[in-house]
Amino acid sequence: MAYARPSVVSNEDESLEASSRDLVPPRDTNSRGRRVSAAELREIESLRAINAHLLRELAAMKAREVETQKLAERDGLTGLYNRRRMLELLEAAISDAVLQDLHVGLLFIDLNGFKAINDKYGHAAGDKILTTVATRIAARVRAGDICCRYGGDEFVVVLPGVPDPFPVSRVADAIRERVSLPYWIGNDQQQLTASIGESMYPYHGENAALLVHRADEAMYRLKSRIVRPTLPAARAPGPRLTRRRNDKSKPRSGGTP
Repeated sequence: MAYARPSVVSNEDESLEASSRDLVPPRDTNSRGRRVSAAELREIESLRAINAHLLRELAAMKAREVETQKLAERDGLTGLYNRRRMLELLEAAISDAVLQDLHVGLLFIDLNGFKAINDKYGHAAGDKILTTVATRIAARVRAGDICCRYGGDEFVVVLPGVPDPFPVSRVADAIRERVSLPYWIGNDQQQLTASIGESMYPYHGENAALLVHRADEAMYRLKSRIVRPTLPAARAPGPRLTRRRNDKSKPRSGGTP
């Protein structure tokens, strides 16, 4: 009997605990802690859709910014740098050269015979020629060099960080050779040459505008020395060689350039 009483008490305690558990209300299985309602699911999906839309809008905005920046600094036809951006990069290259005690080379390139092709075959063919010339020029420079379509059939190449004039002249020769390769318009083969003037910081100027001016002058001196063919006696002399920004090709009295 002494061992029977604790067993009875234990059973009574278990009964009381069970009764007290029965008095506690059951937990709501639809509460936010365990299950999300249909309305809340719809709201979450709506927020996800809004977020995805905002991400797409942000990506499109960044793409537009990149395109706007490209249009601001690139030539629309050739994809080379435009004149404004080239001058900015040239000034930056001069600043770097001052710090590193190096030089900056500049090539001013003008096409001989382009106007005749453009006049004969039209602007679409002329644009194709200019695009090909731009590709050929870019293929003859280093990765860090700066290629620019200066305007019309004029191009500029900036060579930052060169130790002496030799690399500048070597690049000029390579471009001149490359530009003189044949061009095809349909079944017609055309030929162009390039007059290239050179300048170098600090020998020919200490700012971008002066370097471009000196190279332009050197290019024009070369262009003016191009030998013109002898005119037939029965024909009137051709026009004088004049300096026009929109036409730097050599005036011809006749024939194919």
